[in-house]
Amino acid sequence: MRTLAAILLALLTARLASAVELDIPVFAGGYGTDFYARSAREFERLRPGVQVHVYGDPRVQDQVRVRVIDGHYPDAACVVYVLWPELIQAGKVKDLTPFLSGPNWEGDGRWGDTFLPGALENWQVGGRTYGLPVSYSCWTLFYNKGLFRAHGWTVPRTWDEFFVLCDRIRTAGLAPLSVPGTFWLYADAFFRSAYFDLAGSAGWDAANNLVPGARQSPAYVRAAGLEQRVLQQVTLRGWEGESHTGAELSFLQGRVAMTVSGSWLTNEMAGKIPAGFDLGAMNFPVFPDGVADPSTIQMSTDSFFVFATGDPVRERLTIDFLRFLTSRAQAAAFVRTFDSPSAVRGVALSNYSPRMQDTVEIIAGARTAFPMRQLMLQPPHVRQAIVDESGRLTHGEITPAEFGRRLEMAAAADRQQAADPTYLEYMHPVAGTLLLAGLAGLAGFSGWAAVARRRTAGAGRAAFVRRAQFARLRPGMAAAFVGPALLVYAALVVGPGLTAFGWAFTRWNGIAPRTWVGLFNFKYLLFGNDVFWLALRHNLFLMVVPALFVVPIALLCATLVHRGVWGGKVFRAVFLFPNLLGGIAATLIWMSAYEPHGGLVNAGITALGRLLHNGYLSGFDGFPWLASQHLYTALIPIYIWMACGFNLILYLAAMEGIDPQLYEAAALDGASAWRQFFLITLPSIREVLVISAVFLVISGLNAFEMIWLLTSQFPDSSTHTMGTLLVSAMFQDMDIGRATALAVILFVLVGAGSAIVLRLMRPEEAES
Repeated sequence: MRTLAAILLALLTARLASAVELDIPVFAGGYGTDFYARSAREFERLRPGVQVHVYGDPRVQDQVRVRVIDGHYPDAACVVYVLWPELIQAGKVKDLTPFLSGPNWEGDGRWGDTFLPGALENWQVGGRTYGLPVSYSCWTLFYNKGLFRAHGWTVPRTWDEFFVLCDRIRTAGLAPLSVPGTFWLYADAFFRSAYFDLAGSAGWDAANNLVPGARQSPAYVRAAGLEQRVLQQVTLRGWEGESHTGAELSFLQGRVAMTVSGSWLTNEMAGKIPAGFDLGAMNFPVFPDGVADPSTIQMSTDSFFVFATGDPVRERLTIDFLRFLTSRAQAAAFVRTFDSPSAVRGVALSNYSPRMQDTVEIIAGARTAFPMRQLMLQPPHVRQAIVDESGRLTHGEITPAEFGRRLEMAAAADRQQAADPTYLEYMHPVAGTLLLAGLAGLAGFSGWAAVARRRTAGAGRAAFVRRAQFARLRPGMAAAFVGPALLVYAALVVGPGLTAFGWAFTRWNGIAPRTWVGLFNFKYLLFGNDVFWLALRHNLFLMVVPALFVVPIALLCATLVHRGVWGGKVFRAVFLFPNLLGGIAATLIWMSAYEPHGGLVNAGITALGRLLHNGYLSGFDGFPWLASQHLYTALIPIYIWMACGFNLILYLAAMEGIDPQLYEAAALDGASAWRQFFLITLPSIREVLVISAVFLVISGLNAFEMIWLLTSQFPDSSTHTMGTLLVSAMFQDMDIGRATALAVILFVLVGAGSAIVLRLMRPEEAES
């Protein structure tokens, strides 16, 4: 009877599942989507009538955020930096606890017992589990076993032993450690490990739950001191500007003996690990007086979340697919594919390469683990303070005690905001007032000037204009020509713009109902936010300083081509080439060129120094161009490389429209080429120069992608622009009201900047 019931249930499920397509976006930045897609095809063969659409790219998380805001949820998702806690609280994410109490895919055990330590705890809220882990990332120190054997070095167990080891490595002529500096998460691994060792799980939870005083505890300050010592004393020169792949390559190429990374290193560096390189991994050292278990590891997972769509059939099928995805067979396939740990227990060591044996043994020997997801989902003030103050701490600008004090202040600000969302501390009353007054004055002056010009227009000119209206279209004909385009523009641009303008007066995270707050978002940005003013200053820098280089260089090159310099056509094509790449591709090229070790820029400068026997230039080996204090200087060559070609073509097109007889007459009068340039060329292309200047203003104020990529999508306050601040508010803080208020301010500033440039560069009207 029970067998018959099971058959009927299976038939009913198949019937209900007919034509069901599950929608599952996956973040493709780490492991891609191919493995999940193959798993989906295998699951479809086991569940006829079910289709599993797995897709994704490195930016799919932004698409999911938009769908969350729209209320159009997928069936499940594996993405980061989405407001999962808020979605959980709102009941939009399925509680997996009842299902984890049931059987696993194989049916020989409880599903929840099949996971490694800490994997399920990574997404437990109130004792209930909402995230299902697939991968399992363990942070370790990787080391070169061959070097260690050759010099007789041993793996340190305590931090004192670690620093003794680093002294021995330096004595051997090597840098001990490489650490990525452009992404704070890697350097912070030392702090996380030390703090959990000193404070235990209770202290870790206290700090991440914003318990007052937790960030000024002796354990917190001591852990900050440990991080500062590591970064200042034992790291490879130039680490501040090193990307995570650059730091790993420095390790694999033998510049350093150790590097810090997660267990994804072997997958990420596949094909770049030299043949015969003996890769070892060690857990982080501990303090002799630490309170945590020495075997503790810091871990994270890529977790899937099932949305509560209200359709029990789809939800059950989605959970069934996740059961299949976390089966022992699929876990073994995951390990074989990526040579990276799975969150599922019992995967045989034979599935891993020899390079991963140490990491697997560390995971297997860990009696406890602490998850990192709390750190990544801190409230806005604390999250920004971690990025900002970690940089100041590791650069030696602040002490560990000051680091703890500033983080405690940020935690207090988040507690205050949670208790009173309308609380505002007026930190910039003068600057905010002056900016508003300036914009109001500009608007008033522009209106007055427009009225004055219209009043002073001559009667003869007005009559000419009236006579020239013979080609004016009738209203019906004009509507037929312009109407369709205007409707499309209004639907796709004007309508969404007005909607966003309305959001600027609300508080909304995309999930809870919108709350009207009036001008609060604008007041907060203009009067109570330090980062806004730093970002505005950076935009002004990008608006003015690169233009001082781009315009003269583009003008000079355009003039040479216009004058028929040898190879002018090739010259024009070479200068225009960067514009064919697009901003993202060009930025990635320059990111590689700016690598402190092995990058084209430092290699070229140091080679020139050796050629000229110039010690100053030779000292650029390892210079951290992408460190926050040098980033905006490094942007100038990028802007020149990317903007000169477009402006050259713009100026050249205008120059070719100048009557050649003007140059001939000037030459007959004895005018030199320089006098011809200033007396003929520049006045003739003045209007084009105005257009170019407006483009540069807009480009400077809208700067986003270069800063976002060069800072690994986590700009600190000293590198933010208005664009990156807007995206951070929109997609990391999910503060849509503040983000749209920023967009409105940016729109006004672009209009004001363009108006100022047009006014300053507008030729004076001839007197009648």
